[in-house]
Amino acid sequence: MKPFVLAFVGLAFAFASTAEAEAAAPRYVVDDSTGTRFEETIRVGDTTFRCIGAGVRKVLFFKAYAAAFCLDARRFDAVVNAWVAEKHGGKAGEDLARALEKDGAFFEHLENADANKLVIMQLVRDVSKDRIAGAFRSSLSEVLPEDRVEKLIATIPGDGKDGQRILIHSRGSTLVIDIAGDAKRLDDDLIARKLWRVWLGPDSVTPSLKSSIARTLAR
Repeated sequence: MKPFVLAFVGLAFAFASTAEAEAAAPRYVVDDSTGTRFEETIRVGDTTFRCIGAGVRKVLFFKAYAAAFCLDARRFDAVVNAWVAEKHGGKAGEDLARALEKDGAFFEHLENADANKLVIMQLVRDVSKDRIAGAFRSSLSEVLPEDRVEKLIATIPGDGKDGQRILIHSRGSTLVIDIAGDAKRLDDDLIARKLWRVWLGPDSVTPSLKSSIARTLAR
């Protein structure tokens, strides 16, 4: 084979190998404040989730945890892309990111979407069970009866430690709170639907997460 043909074949092979490697490499959503990276695709139980944004939870001046919000990947098009096409058709890039960030109805739509959901909390300091409970009480008191809030709090396994991951995920009416492998389950449709307001509601404990969702979806 002539040298220039060999060179061309070699170049084509190199490009193909690079493309395959890039396609196979995991993608991430990143909390810029802590530098925490979350894989864009994660499997929990028998559900594959797509993570669509990451932000930080601050307590006073301290960073408590980085959080990622994720949706059942099978429902992504129906929940996210359909909304964007209907409500923000024609927008892209920064225009779309700004429009989504200001669209309170969009985040309410995510909260109430008929889809399994997952929040990953990567602790960057110790967080007590009482602190987690306080966040639930303040965020959910307007959308859940007090007895349901306390029922949710009772499922928190214990304190969270610096470096641990807490997985909170739903499957239909079942909610699971998993602190470093210690998982508690709660079967309550109302709680499983309303819990996500803690992070996505107008008084979100992680406003930077909502900004990240808007930017990620506008990429």
